[in-house]
Amino acid sequence: MTARDRVRSHVGGPLRPHELAHAAVIGGLSAVIVIIAVVIPFAKSLGVLGIVLPGLLAYRFRLRAVVTATVAGGVITFLITGLGGLFAILNCASVGGLAGFVKRNGRGTVTLLVLSLFLGVINASFWVGVFAVSTQLRHLMFVVITATVDGIAAFLAWVHLPALGAALQRYLAEGLHNWPLLLFGYLVLGSAIACFVAWSVLSRLLERLRDIVPPVYDLDAADFSGFGASERAPIAPVPVRLDKVRFRYPGAARDALGEVSLDVRAGEHVAITGANGSGKTTLMRVLVGREPTSGSVDRPGAVGLGQMGGTAIVLQHAKSQVLGTRVIDDVVWGLPPGTDVDVCGLLREVGLEGFAEQETGSLSGGELQRLALAAALARDPALLIADEVTAMVDEPGRETLLRVLSGLTERHRAALVHITHDDDAAASADRTINLSASIDDPPEVDTVPTALPTSAFINCSDMPVLELVGVGHEYAGGTPWAKTVLRDINFVVEEGDAVLIHGANGSGKSTLAWIMAGLTIPTTGVCLIDDEPADEHVGAVALSFQAPRLQLMRNFVGLEVASAAGFSPDDDERVAAALESVGLRPAFADLRIDQLSGGQMRRVVLAGLLARAPRALILDEPLAGLDRNGQRALLQLLDRLRRQQGLTVVAVSHDSVGLEDICPRTLHLHNGVLQTASAARSGR
Repeated sequence: MTARDRVRSHVGGPLRPHELAHAAVIGGLSAVIVIIAVVIPFAKSLGVLGIVLPGLLAYRFRLRAVVTATVAGGVITFLITGLGGLFAILNCASVGGLAGFVKRNGRGTVTLLVLSLFLGVINASFWVGVFAVSTQLRHLMFVVITATVDGIAAFLAWVHLPALGAALQRYLAEGLHNWPLLLFGYLVLGSAIACFVAWSVLSRLLERLRDIVPPVYDLDAADFSGFGASERAPIAPVPVRLDKVRFRYPGAARDALGEVSLDVRAGEHVAITGANGSGKTTLMRVLVGREPTSGSVDRPGAVGLGQMGGTAIVLQHAKSQVLGTRVIDDVVWGLPPGTDVDVCGLLREVGLEGFAEQETGSLSGGELQRLALAAALARDPALLIADEVTAMVDEPGRETLLRVLSGLTERHRAALVHITHDDDAAASADRTINLSASIDDPPEVDTVPTALPTSAFINCSDMPVLELVGVGHEYAGGTPWAKTVLRDINFVVEEGDAVLIHGANGSGKSTLAWIMAGLTIPTTGVCLIDDEPADEHVGAVALSFQAPRLQLMRNFVGLEVASAAGFSPDDDERVAAALESVGLRPAFADLRIDQLSGGQMRRVVLAGLLARAPRALILDEPLAGLDRNGQRALLQLLDRLRRQQGLTVVAVSHDSVGLEDICPRTLHLHNGVLQTASAARSGR
């Protein structure tokens, strides 16, 4: 159990938004499961899921969240299935909730047995009382049970076991004469068995969840959110002092953050730079409340993450922070009712004047990043942390963001910590701290030459691999929100070719990449792989997402590579060969995915994709989020794979620097239309 769980279990007050959201979802899911189990024959086994869901809720949140979910699910179920469904919901909530409560408090099976028997006694007493008062209901129950046993006896007689059937009928008759004792014992025993089933399933599920999602991102509630003891402390994240702070993730062989000592004062602009893997994002987590492995963090009050006057974060992937359907909704999302926010002024400050009523789904990457910044500023933070906010943005958007950040501490009372691997982006800071010097161990990636090779590219075979004919695409076609992103795209990618598709954020590059990979069917025209529709050969063309973490589905590197490549994870030789093909040592197979830097994650994705021997490889923003060394290493890797293995490469990017050196042909995409094409082919 995390510190957050322990703190929340002792906190009073009304349900908080996140608790209410979880209760609503669990209540709805429980209702659906119970309704299916009641209505559909032979679906009773789904009742196990109905028990586990309240158990998860009780393990994670306060009792009142379980009660809220039970009320919500009970009302829905009662309206559809009547009293039977309502009692089923109550039973699931009581049994699952008890198992989750015991597990959350760190108790064992003895406590579970005692409490389950107590719950069984209460439940049994209730039903014995009901049947004692309602003679008609009791008579109906007796008729149903007798009919069931008679049927079983008839079956036993048919299989030549009449004595067993007669004994069963005789014992039932005797039991019905003493029905209060029989029903009481049955319900008490059934309650204990159900609680232990819930305990067993919940234990296995939590173990699996801890394996899939290790507590890398857990923050101590007492530190950051004002809960528990810190609820009485003022929100005051700055000035903050880190003294000899180190951090190592659970199970890691070395520190993710080497020894760091720094001060961040109110109104100060501090830039944190360093290579990929130097611990920049880990330092951010420490600043927002994660307890370091060693060293100390001193601040005058609570971190107040996401709260007014506390700490706000703008992340590298803005889409993960945008929740509102309209721009104006997203700026004020999650703020306390009645909070006075100058939305128009904030949008004007970040360069989104006049965007208030626009749909967030229509914004480009740079616009989304600026919207996330406006939403963060709406909380009037004392500490604002910007984590690689320019990594996924084209040059105009990058300049706009840097211009806003450079004068932010003069316009607001916030201290600004700008985390970036780009030294130029840190130029406007009051001071810069480079974390690269704190890395204790050498990188575990094989070194590569510092200069790109000058040897000629391999010759293309003139055999078309990808052919796009009149391709166009429209999102939400036929609705008022229809948006055309591609128009009349025509080009051919030949075997062994290397093509760069260059364009600004919002020009349709990613949509085009998904069409070429067969993951999206174009609205008009056709995309062909070896003269057949691309959507009929998904996987023939590999696609590397611009955010590699979203593409990594397993918890360990070796398992991820084997799963993506389609061979057994026990085949150590093939896993090692796949890793070595992208410059990673075989020892990487035993590392957790969340221990990797951004550049290492991208290499792991490529290892799995290339091991399938695809007809072509499409890379969406391959250099985004990588430092200069990481970019150089990836470019050299792609160049080597193309020269030595004849790999067909299509790079999609808003930044042509570096990529144009390995891609002899460039296609320029502007507002969904190809404008120019440079047919210069070095060495051909």
